[in-house]
Amino acid sequence: MASPDATATLPATVSLCLISHTNVGKTTLARTLLGQDVGEVQDGPHITQSAQAHRLLATPEGDELRLWDTPGFGDSVRLHRRLSQAGQPLGWFLTQVWDRWTDPAFFLSQRAMLAARDEADIVLYLVNATEAPEDCGYLAPELNILAWLDKPVVVVLNQLGRAPDHRLPGQSDSDEQARWAQHLQGHRSIKAVLPLDAFARCWVHESVLLTTLAAWVQPAAQGGYARLVTQWQQHNLQRLTHAAQALGRALLAAATDIQTGAPGPHRAAQQHLAQRVLGCRQQLTRDLLTLHHLSGQADHPLWRRLDAPALTIQTPLDAKRLGLVGAITSGAATGLGADAMAGGLTLGLGALAGAVVGGLAFAGAALGANKVRQLEVPTLSLAPAALTALLQEALLKYLAVAHFGRGRGDFVHEDLPAEWQQLCGLLVAERAQAIDGLWRQAQQWAQAQLPHRRGSAAAPAPPPSDAEVPEALAQALNGLISELLLALLARLYPQHRDVVQAAPR
Repeated sequence: MASPDATATLPATVSLCLISHTNVGKTTLARTLLGQDVGEVQDGPHITQSAQAHRLLATPEGDELRLWDTPGFGDSVRLHRRLSQAGQPLGWFLTQVWDRWTDPAFFLSQRAMLAARDEADIVLYLVNATEAPEDCGYLAPELNILAWLDKPVVVVLNQLGRAPDHRLPGQSDSDEQARWAQHLQGHRSIKAVLPLDAFARCWVHESVLLTTLAAWVQPAAQGGYARLVTQWQQHNLQRLTHAAQALGRALLAAATDIQTGAPGPHRAAQQHLAQRVLGCRQQLTRDLLTLHHLSGQADHPLWRRLDAPALTIQTPLDAKRLGLVGAITSGAATGLGADAMAGGLTLGLGALAGAVVGGLAFAGAALGANKVRQLEVPTLSLAPAALTALLQEALLKYLAVAHFGRGRGDFVHEDLPAEWQQLCGLLVAERAQAIDGLWRQAQQWAQAQLPHRRGSAAAPAPPPSDAEVPEALAQALNGLISELLLALLARLYPQHRDVVQAAPR
């Protein structure tokens, strides 16, 4: 007999079996966890026709975590009766002969349950949390089937992110979790009730689920399972790091993109800058979708509703235009809204009024400013406030993509939760000084590069490449963004703070 220490080093295979009533979102969840398109996702019963095993995770040591996707329960009462008769001669005939030819879907359901009994170490029973457990007529017979399997069962609450109509104002996901846990008390096979929404969950929920399951893994597989959980967490934390780097690239590209041109109208340069900012935003969306194994459009309408960035114009001072130019130089006219989707720019009435007031205040101090600034041609760049707005947009974009279930098809997102928007604003405001400092460093560096990349209204200067941006600046921004992303998740899921705090800062 192998010693406990020797057993811990042996490769382990752990099988999870995903079971639910038909059309609850089981295959959607399987696709999201696996990061690949398995089975068929349709709004109808009995879409999955047979039990299918998929490799969810593997370690270099040879450990493997498998996920079995099964057909949804249909006629649970008849299915339990058939499974209970399987060891009898008449039951064998009905299952292997009669049902095979007269009711193939029912026959496959039986085969799936037999596979679950023989292969699964732990059963994940997915339920629709929009239904009150006491109102689910199919729940009792399905619990009988779970008891027949004689496996540890973890109930997984799905569709929590869809604001069920029966939920009272102020009622939270934890309330639903407690409601189901109380209703299922006394069922010996039910070990825990956890939220894991197929439509609105993120890697924090997945890590909590896998960590919780460790209590019911066979002792001989505990060492291998611990390695699997560690690898799962490292994979997700690495993906968050890559997401932070994608956000950092997009924001640094926007911060260091300074347009130059000849004195006079700036519309062409403004359009070039607006289009390049749009390109950065779309590339960020593509990067995030790829990282999370999703498909969809980079210019999803969700982002069009976010505040458009503002431009700061710095220009050589002209004695004939001291008033207005003084306002622009002072930054009072940062309300030049870039309509990135249309490629044009507009100057709002509020911004124009601010420019006039600023001009009256700063006209007297304009003399000699050209020499101080060593500015020979107009330059256009995003204002720090606009860069901070883009940062908040990028954080929200990460949350939206990270919570999207793969099984729903192309990335399509409704309005973002108000809680997300408020929390992003709060966390960014708490770090305003550090964020503004990074914008200043980025734009000062970009300004110093202008002599080497002069452009005109007709031929704008190319922006600095990723390789040209100082590594220390990129690392500082990436580190700040990682900190913001982890802080967001810790605030959104305070009950799972330990998962997020385990991440490297």
